[in-house]
Amino acid sequence: MEPPLLNLRSGSASVVVNGKISSSGPQGVAAEILRRYDVDLTRAQRGRGWTNATWLTDELAIRVAPKPQQSDLLREARLVRLLPPEVGCPTIVEAGVLHGHEWVLTRRLAGENLEEIWPSLDHTARAEAIEQMWERARHIHGVDVVAAAPHTRSRSPFFPGSVQEARATLDRLIVANELTTAQARGLSEALDRFWAALPGVPKALNHGDLCTPNTLWHSGRVIALLDFEFAVIAPIAIDLNEVVKTAFGPGDPAERAPLQDVVHRIAAASLDAAGGPDVLIGYSIMLEMWLLENELAAEAPNATERAASAAMLTAFATGDGGYFAPLLDDIL
Repeated sequence: MEPPLLNLRSGSASVVVNGKISSSGPQGVAAEILRRYDVDLTRAQRGRGWTNATWLTDELAIRVAPKPQQSDLLREARLVRLLPPEVGCPTIVEAGVLHGHEWVLTRRLAGENLEEIWPSLDHTARAEAIEQMWERARHIHGVDVVAAAPHTRSRSPFFPGSVQEARATLDRLIVANELTTAQARGLSEALDRFWAALPGVPKALNHGDLCTPNTLWHSGRVIALLDFEFAVIAPIAIDLNEVVKTAFGPGDPAERAPLQDVVHRIAAASLDAAGGPDVLIGYSIMLEMWLLENELAAEAPNATERAASAAMLTAFATGDGGYFAPLLDDIL
């Protein structure tokens, strides 16, 4: 059984007691909204998600902000209305604020979360899934940035906003004994090349968290990209990095190698528009720094994820492209 969801501002919790739901917190908000549609929340399925509370019924899905006054969900709903149908986003039924919590109600699409179904897919299906994810992401990248910008984050929380912030993160990782001074210097030099190249790179709307958990799979294909909370206007290297990492990051070579042909095709066609290798590597380094710090601060850190981020950073510190070197050497 999952623990009750905490309202972090008030310290209250929404819980089911003897079949009844507390009126406070995100669970109470979800219950009240679903009652408008004659749906009992106690029969709904708890959905995935680490930033918002989600429940799924046969026909509907509701997401509720965990804290009052958070403003991501309504902003995201406005952005989703700008996306072309090829992205596959579910139809928004209603959105609003209740008891201080933002919420969005959508039609539920038939399908399964790609992360959950991934272990059952063979190598061919996985490669096709990556290609289809990128094809839908390309439709996101084509959205007018002037129209989209008011409904995106001003900056992604995954990436430092300045040279100083990036260097401060590297310093903290040295203190935490995750990087040596020499490794931090190598990463800083790579980031210097990133900052130098960045002003000349065209910007586009990025999904911002393009990954299998935010992808819906049905009848042997990707049918939708979901959860645009971290969408940002930036070089498409942000989204491209996520795809490249699936095939060229740390992990079992037997799992990665079958994906490399399709990722090679995607990267070869997209790298110039993404800003080239310096921008791609820069975003990758910064994301891994964030992931590593996140694991270091977690109450129950994921040892595999921590090791993978540390390995990525150690490899990038050599200055030769790290794990991405085989791909970049071949393309360039």
